[in-house]
Amino acid sequence: MHPTPTPCPLGPRSARGVHLTELLVVIAVLAVLLAASWPALQPLLLRQRADALQLTLHASLSGARSEALRRRELIGLCASVDGLRCSDDWSAGWIIYRSGDQRREPESPEAILSNHTGRSDISILARASSGRPRLFFQADGRSPGANLTLRICAGRQLHGKLVVNNGGRTRSERSNRNLPC
Repeated sequence: MHPTPTPCPLGPRSARGVHLTELLVVIAVLAVLLAASWPALQPLLLRQRADALQLTLHASLSGARSEALRRRELIGLCASVDGLRCSDDWSAGWIIYRSGDQRREPESPEAILSNHTGRSDISILARASSGRPRLFFQADGRSPGANLTLRICAGRQLHGKLVVNNGGRTRSERSNRNLPC
């Protein structure tokens, strides 16, 4: 004798999963919510990008000092648009390079230790009382000359500063006030 099949409590075929119509409604609601909140997210995203750039630049400054100590030679760091030569636009990016025995630009592409690109929506302004456009770390880690201040600007407001003192140490500051850049 064969056992009698028991009927399925939910009917012959119960629906499993999500129907296409329900999925489309959820996607439409999420799209409306995202579109409504997007303008409010823009300043937050800009601040996050500025934070990331400031941390990257701080790491580059510390890394250049470490390379000078490790290699026991003069290491340069300067703004660079093309990743090969020094320029005045820190916002476009910067390079770290072996300077040899004199404070000059990199002599060849082989002298460049690292190249970092900037961001078009965040500006970096370099200021030193001596007006020096480049930064050098000596074999003992010092950076002689006047302190160099790199101002990070997000939009038209000051986001933070990086200050390199004569001892070669870098100090990072974040601006919590709405100061113009």
